[in-house]
Parts: sequence; structure tokens; C-alpha cells
Amino acid sequence: MGRKLSTYYSEIDKGYCEVHMNFKDEMAYIKYFDNNGRMFFTEDFPGKSIHYVNDAAENWCTGIKKLENIA
Repeated sequence: MGRKLSTYYSEIDKGYCEVHMNFKDEMAYIKYFDNNGRMFFTEDFPGKSIHYVNDAAENWCTGIKKLENIA
């Protein structure tokens, strides 16, 4: 389990995401939520810096980053 570091809200009304850090495994990840607060996806970023993961979260919120292969 990790600690939440930041929250980003979508500019195009598709929900929000949270950046978390698992300090034990030294890995950051993003949890994605819909407009109703239900988590629908978690994305791990092994070997990436926290700055990289924050940029990915912001890019998703602005519509630049697309999530692939979500059921």
C-alpha cells in the first residue's frame, strides 16, 4: 500500500486521478477515478521518477494521455 502524494482533476469532465508512492517497493503509481469517485484503473510506473508520474497524471487530465486496454 502506498501514500497519496497528489490529486489531479480532469479538465474535460472525465474524473480525477491520484498519484501514490509505494515507498517499500520504491514505485509510484496512479489511481484513476470516474466522476462518481469509483476507481476504474491503476497504472504502475516501475523505474520512473515521481516527476514523470506527476506529468503522466496531468497529461491524462488534460486529454493528452490515453489509457489503453481498459475493460
